[in-house]
Amino acid sequence: MTGFGRGEINLADRRLSVEIATVNQKNLQVSCYAPEEWATLETLSAPWIRARLVRGKVTVRVTFADLAAKPAVGWDEASVLNTLADLRALAIRAGMPFEPDARLLLQLAESKRATRAPLPPLEHCETAVAAGFAVALEQLVAMREAEGRSLVADLNARLQKIAALVADMEAGEKEAPKKHRAALLKRLQEAGLGLDPADDRVLKELALFADRCDITEEVVRLKSHILQFTNELKVEKSGRKLDFLVQELLREVNTVGSKAAEIPTTKAVLEAKTEIERIREQVQNLE
Repeated sequence: MTGFGRGEINLADRRLSVEIATVNQKNLQVSCYAPEEWATLETLSAPWIRARLVRGKVTVRVTFADLAAKPAVGWDEASVLNTLADLRALAIRAGMPFEPDARLLLQLAESKRATRAPLPPLEHCETAVAAGFAVALEQLVAMREAEGRSLVADLNARLQKIAALVADMEAGEKEAPKKHRAALLKRLQEAGLGLDPADDRVLKELALFADRCDITEEVVRLKSHILQFTNELKVEKSGRKLDFLVQELLREVNTVGSKAAEIPTTKAVLEAKTEIERIREQVQNLE
């Protein structure tokens, strides 16, 4: 599910900003973008995130802003001279003249100017960072929960529609053997074959047909899966079980489609498959 949260914590002369965003994804994937001094932040924050989220592509961005304006730190003279020496050596190896001027010197000096003092070690402010993550995650989870409630309402409506379609399939196929018997006897009469309806050959054909189009087992399982699905929507972190139930719903509906003897049943199967596919897409977003 999608969501966004932002937390801010003041650290002495800086403001820490933690922004966490999620988009739909079947599994949990976390990417963390933080200041280079805090390269271990992704490892540190992983347990905080996994404690609140199970699915989604998660992007974490941690930035700082100075609370008060500060004069820029001066040029790094040693670094500028080292870079000039490296450039001179490279030019000599390439057989090219190297005549640095004031413009090049200024460009190098500005590129080496420190824009801010280094951040404190991460372990020294872990508590504040954890608090920033907690605020951002709380906002994000609240947003995802609101979306989840909307999704659950939509899924329940689709389940009710599938249940109605299953009832149509069941009712339609109950009449199939009777219709097949009448059609078979009519064809026999039209062909001039005076077979008795009680003839063993007629009865065998009717029994085989009734067995081929019997969807009782599939209907029972479909009703059970729909009930389980409805109950699981009330349980937290049941997304993976719902994935499984969607697969089972589709399996049983496909079996009904292969047995269907009536056109209305086939139409109901197609409609049910459409609804199940829409449910499948939505379920992948639920935790």
